[in-house]
Amino acid sequence: MRVLHLNTEKTWRGGERQTVLTAVEQRRQGLDTTLACRRGSPLEEAAKRKGLPVLGLPSIMPAALLALSKVAPSYDILHCHTGRAHSLALLATLAQRKPIIVSRRTDFPPPRTRFNRWKYARAEHIVCVCEQVAKIFRGWGLPPGKVSVIYEAVPGNAYLPREQCLQQLRERGGVPADKKIVGNIAVLVPDKDQATLLRAAQEVTAQRPDVVFAVVGDGELRAQLLALRDQLGLVSKVFFTGFIPEAQQIMPAFDVFAMSSSHEGFCTIILDAALADIPVAATAGGGIPENVLHEQTGLLAPVGDAAGLARAILRLLAEPELCARLTRTAKERIHRDFSIESMARKYTALYAATLGRAQED
Repeated sequence: MRVLHLNTEKTWRGGERQTVLTAVEQRRQGLDTTLACRRGSPLEEAAKRKGLPVLGLPSIMPAALLALSKVAPSYDILHCHTGRAHSLALLATLAQRKPIIVSRRTDFPPPRTRFNRWKYARAEHIVCVCEQVAKIFRGWGLPPGKVSVIYEAVPGNAYLPREQCLQQLRERGGVPADKKIVGNIAVLVPDKDQATLLRAAQEVTAQRPDVVFAVVGDGELRAQLLALRDQLGLVSKVFFTGFIPEAQQIMPAFDVFAMSSSHEGFCTIILDAALADIPVAATAGGGIPENVLHEQTGLLAPVGDAAGLARAILRLLAEPELCARLTRTAKERIHRDFSIESMARKYTALYAATLGRAQED
């Protein structure tokens, strides 16, 4: 079985990390996997570092389509990791149809256009990263048997020593190492809702002068969030580091990890926090409640509730026994339910079942 993983994003986010993790683990398990991605992208660089065969695609759509059309017939399955990749795969296989598997990681329903209805009808199977995303797709009109859930996973074995993590935060964002640090790792876009995090930071730091916040990531809202930070009087309390490659490695620098998303898939960076023994406070956006079980593996607040998120963070800062219980339970659950080996095997089994049905037809 030859599988071509397809992801044409030009940036590096959680979905790109999952693309590499899945393809590399499947290859380790004996599957013939290749990644088709944008030439010169962070994704291409990461895949090559992991020894994954890469097909670099041009960034211009017609050229990318032509390049993919030439190689697609030699693969048994095309596994598309983004909506754009899905569209590209469909167009590239019009002349010679190939089975297409789609991973869906966001809890936004696709627009109900004629093209999208054809696009999702043409895919053999839609794999959602959590039940919340699957619920949206089933409600969108896809047959229940065409939609399933495979939870994502992280390795949890690549964290840097705490002092090295603190040094990176100092160098990149001026984060003081002598304070308690509440960390956030996410792209700066509307659905991550760092504005709520900043308002929560205002409440937390008013009660805990020994605490600062580190926001790791970059994106379209950077200038807007910096302006809000200044308006809230948090210049010496909230530090923006910009994008840090493999940012999950610096998780040990944090005393609490906070996510403030209004919309979310499964949010695998939360798994990294738990595996690094960092307690999690988060808003209940998208699939996060399937990841963070309130009062069992972390603390949840309603979406957009800055005061509720602040209370959760303050509890974690003040109650070490609670933190130890939450992280212990979270790690046990991750090892039991969210391993990379299991995730990769489930995808491989889906490919085999898909090819079996195609042969029967």
